[in-house]
Amino acid sequence: MEIGNFLKEIPVLETERLLLRRIALEDLDDLFEIFSNPEITHHMTWDVTKTKEETLNHFVKVVMDRHEKGQSVDWAIVHKESNKVIGNCAFIAWSEKHSRAEVGYVLNKQYWGRGYAAEALQGLIRFGFEVIGLNRIEGGCDRDNRGSENVMRKVGMKLEGILRKNEYIKGEFRDTKVFSILKKEYEKN
Repeated sequence: MEIGNFLKEIPVLETERLLLRRIALEDLDDLFEIFSNPEITHHMTWDVTKTKEETLNHFVKVVMDRHEKGQSVDWAIVHKESNKVIGNCAFIAWSEKHSRAEVGYVLNKQYWGRGYAAEALQGLIRFGFEVIGLNRIEGGCDRDNRGSENVMRKVGMKLEGILRKNEYIKGEFRDTKVFSILKKEYEKN
């Protein structure tokens, strides 16, 4: 399946404890809880949102609009047991020509350290390799974001290197650690 084809209809992906589904307006309260927390946004390129209206206008509506235009693929990470949106994950960039995609994810701090981010990322990786037919999936994190680094390592991604001072975040240029996993590496596991 080509990336362009699945952009038209974001499928629901299921893991042991999570559902990954299209982001909806009804997710606003849970997403505001995430995006308004400065501990969560510290390593991100975007700032905290101070009101639900900011979360709606600067994230939810943007994601929904970009999906309708075929420009992004974002999933809400839904905790099955509570039916709460505990984060989001996405293919944030891709190349059909080169059969690769970049992943991104963010998780509510209340759910850190329990394996949910790795479980969601593993679901994206499985979908990317088994359904879309990608050859490479990559991701990056702020050099000091140990939690995100651990998530990528846990799912089998390998550190490729560090992009020095490549992103301007919170008033300073920061380094990004780049990780990747290849289809042949995924198939070995």
